[in-house]
Amino acid sequence: MTMKLNVYAFGSALVDIQVQVDDSVFQELGIDKGNMYLTERSRQEQVLKRLLGTDELSLENISRGLQTAAGGSAANTVYGIVQLGGTAGLCGAVAEDAFGELYCRSMASSGVRFTPRLREGMSGTCVVLISADAQRTMLTCLGVSSEIARDYIDVQQLQNSDYIYLEGYLFDSAMATETMLHAVELARASGVRVAFTASDAFCIERHRDIFLKLLGGDIDLLFANAQEAQALTGERDTDAALRALCGMCPQVAVTDGEQGSLVHAGGATVRVAPHRVAAVDTTGAGDSYAAGLLYGLTNGCSLEASGRIASLFSSRVVSQMGPRYSGDIRAEVQALA
Repeated sequence: MTMKLNVYAFGSALVDIQVQVDDSVFQELGIDKGNMYLTERSRQEQVLKRLLGTDELSLENISRGLQTAAGGSAANTVYGIVQLGGTAGLCGAVAEDAFGELYCRSMASSGVRFTPRLREGMSGTCVVLISADAQRTMLTCLGVSSEIARDYIDVQQLQNSDYIYLEGYLFDSAMATETMLHAVELARASGVRVAFTASDAFCIERHRDIFLKLLGGDIDLLFANAQEAQALTGERDTDAALRALCGMCPQVAVTDGEQGSLVHAGGATVRVAPHRVAAVDTTGAGDSYAAGLLYGLTNGCSLEASGRIASLFSSRVVSQMGPRYSGDIRAEVQALA
């Protein structure tokens, strides 16, 4: 029997690799500190071999020599839902290599339902080089992570979910776009709601037409930060952007950093106060916010309570290094109530 899921997500399956390095590594690799780079497979393999000090990218060497996690934006969100005590699945693609094996093992141990179809090639990786001054330099090789074919969809999991969740970044892939649009059709036919994260403002620039078309009738819940909300609507004010989005989509959540967030559903808009923390690393802030809100909405919490869970979870993630909270968020949410 298929488990009932709060959320079934579509996302890029990327192995996150965090490594502390000294400044000489940047000179050796010919990259500027603090930047983000998209890299090809051969280049990423070269970097990884340099960091490991070996020519063999085996699971044993990778696990022993590097700090790794099964990541990607949507993956971070479903991982967070499970951390909170919910149920979630992920539709993603990895290759039949050491990184793919690592990703599958990590997902299995996390409790996220993940049944990949292994592809030829290299699994997606994101190498994060952390320098002594705490700057993060990111080298991302997408590999096969965006090659999500239509037959990757676990139809039973989708039909037994409260929401499907679409990652905006995946619209950069024609194959993944076709798969997600098919998933929306299946969700609509099965009475499953559709949630969508806009991912970033540059992603909106590339796909604004299809995003607005989806918002015009297929999306039930939109996640965006203030910059993304303005990019979607053309408004220069966050409140005006929210009003415009509420006219397109029944449920909208807009985050605005230290200003907190605004959540709209059922004709009501709730302003959620932020949790004041010293931000160490903002990676994963939006992913954990989405996890908190989706968990609350699918587990009987009010709109306001769901927003508080989302705000708390996001604040905990930004107060540490990495996109996944290492504390007991479930216990902290219980204390919040």
